[in-house]
Amino acid sequence: MSIHVAILKRPYVRLILEGKKTVESRLMRSAQPPYRAIETGERLFIKASSGPFMATAIAGPVEQHEGLVPNDIHKLRRRHNRAVCGDDAYWVLKESSRFAVFIHLNDVEPIDVGPRYVKSMRAWHVVDDLLSPLLDIPLTDGAIRNRYLSLPGASEEMRSQPVTLLMPNGREVVTGFANGKPMLRWRGWGPYFDEYQIACGDVVRLIAMRRGLYRVEFRQNP
Repeated sequence: MSIHVAILKRPYVRLILEGKKTVESRLMRSAQPPYRAIETGERLFIKASSGPFMATAIAGPVEQHEGLVPNDIHKLRRRHNRAVCGDDAYWVLKESSRFAVFIHLNDVEPIDVGPRYVKSMRAWHVVDDLLSPLLDIPLTDGAIRNRYLSLPGASEEMRSQPVTLLMPNGREVVTGFANGKPMLRWRGWGPYFDEYQIACGDVVRLIAMRRGLYRVEFRQNP
């Protein structure tokens, strides 16, 4: 699966984080991403225009249109604008669009990191999921009981170097991978599993801050 970088004006990002804007719309004169480039379940990293990454979300249902004329745009505005939160100027600007994509935003969270991407004038970028700064590790009963963390999806680059973990309480842990195994050598997970009441299916999230440095979050499965 791909991941996506969506660049928006900061007020729209705030509306997303407040839960008021629940659909991201892209209306275009030519077929370009995210048209035919995004699928339900793929992750978006939302960046403020000329600013930082501010949010992440999972794409819900995706609605796509082509061959549009101005009357079609007016109908789409009436149907979607309560969730899109576009102002009059936005819809006037988009009247001559021939393609449209409406992406429902699920599991919205604030975030301060995003993937590397090739910067350009475009406001949407499709990126290989290997470049995601987020690594979510679902925990098994065995991992919780035996106080370990296994990362079968870790890249070769990650496995080949020391790993520094920034724990939620500010503790800094330097570790690495056990020889020939995807398991981190550090076995101090138990007190954190207990403190955060971690159960089977809950997630340890590693957030890449820079090469070899990861912020750790514990996330309960809703």
